[in-house]
Amino acid sequence: MLEFINTIKYFWFPGSGTSTKMPLLEKELGEKISYSSTIRFVKVHGDINIAYIDDGKKDAEVLVFIHGMGGAIPTWRKNISFLRTQYRCIAIDLPGHGYSSKDEYPFTMAFYTDILLSFLGKLGLHDVTLIGHSMGGQIATLAAIKQQDKVAKLILVSPSGFEPYTAVEKQMLINLQLGVTASAQAFTMHKLNYLIGFCNDHKMAADILKRLPVFQEESYIFGKVMLRSMESMLLESVYRKLNKVTVPCLVLAGKDDKVSPYSYLRSEEYYEIVSRKSRQLQKGRTVVFEPGCHFIQYQRPKTFNSIVVNFLQENDNNDTDKIKP
Repeated sequence: MLEFINTIKYFWFPGSGTSTKMPLLEKELGEKISYSSTIRFVKVHGDINIAYIDDGKKDAEVLVFIHGMGGAIPTWRKNISFLRTQYRCIAIDLPGHGYSSKDEYPFTMAFYTDILLSFLGKLGLHDVTLIGHSMGGQIATLAAIKQQDKVAKLILVSPSGFEPYTAVEKQMLINLQLGVTASAQAFTMHKLNYLIGFCNDHKMAADILKRLPVFQEESYIFGKVMLRSMESMLLESVYRKLNKVTVPCLVLAGKDDKVSPYSYLRSEEYYEIVSRKSRQLQKGRTVVFEPGCHFIQYQRPKTFNSIVVNFLQENDNNDTDKIKP
């Protein structure tokens, strides 16, 4: 709880801990936010445009990257720039995010999962490695369970859906997010989540936020995306389904990750519950980054990329490792 209080203090009173306040990062509509590779589009479910990039070796093993809630393709920029030399790297913007379609969609885990699987089908992809961060990890898990023939391996980075919340806790968290949306504070909460996700490192949080196409005029739909996604992450959790994952799975977590509300409600840290629940995986390996926050792929890219390549080349089963600098 102390870390959360400090984050709030630094966010609103920068002189108390950091040198500058988090900048206003919502863009003007029409402002060009470039991605590292050419943005492509494919239609799924009739009229939903999915933005994606396709980089790297075209005849190599395929890695598909799925960002988390409120994120976009650039959250993977430090990883794709390295992995593209050995693999075909495809990253998508989920509906309601980035340059993909934004409309009155359900924004549930089931919806996102169907979109992902339809996307793989449209591109004729199978036997891919899904790499999902936070909510993207939860989506990747559900996709691997639903259509095992499309997924060869899973890499879950700070995944959501592993925490065994009670019904009362779920409703409390949903009500809190509803209050954020109703008070038109979704953008503020978004920035705060990233600041917490980088353990109060406002410079690194600002570095990634400035690369995300989040526009001021889209505040209404952005609030709905955040609310419905948060609600569904809680109601469609995966911790009881992990034993249904049959493919090799690497789970990565940061020892200092404070984004999940679970550690504020219980005495168990996020990385501890992730490590414990991951033992249900049939072919699982867990790596804990120490130090490491929620965005370990952005915070510690060299170590992250090395671990990913090692996993792709050989699989270790049901182990937990701690990685230090």
